[in-house]
Amino acid sequence: MKSIALSFFFILCSFASAQAQHLNFLGYDMGVTIDQFTKSIQQRFPLQKKIGGDRYFIFRGYVYGHDTYFKAEYTKKSRTVYKITVTPKQVDQNALADSLIAHHGEAIEVQSGMRWNVEGGTIFLYVPQGYDPVLMYFDEEGVAKFREEG
Repeated sequence: MKSIALSFFFILCSFASAQAQHLNFLGYDMGVTIDQFTKSIQQRFPLQKKIGGDRYFIFRGYVYGHDTYFKAEYTKKSRTVYKITVTPKQVDQNALADSLIAHHGEAIEVQSGMRWNVEGGTIFLYVPQGYDPVLMYFDEEGVAKFREEG
């Protein structure tokens, strides 16, 4: 009887660990509703503006040591956060890349930037010609909902 219960426990644990994880943005889960996301980060990152028609909220705070604004985009129907875009001003790309490498390990170099495949999603760092670097987080499950909801 004990071995059956133990087997069931291990099966349950493996099932739970097989569930996809949401991408983590500086300690805050993405892939949740925008209301849950805002509630969880509002003390560290004050809400600056709600843009309902375009489905995103703008926050401000320190990201990897740089004072910046970031945009949290969410899906139309379920209001699930699927993408975060960080646009630090006057930040050296190499310093930002070093901060990301320290947090997420080595990156894959892609055209005009770097990519990290992390648990629950993808992080991109790129620098448009003549502009400041742009950092984008994509939650895997949130992006799937975005595509599903159109």
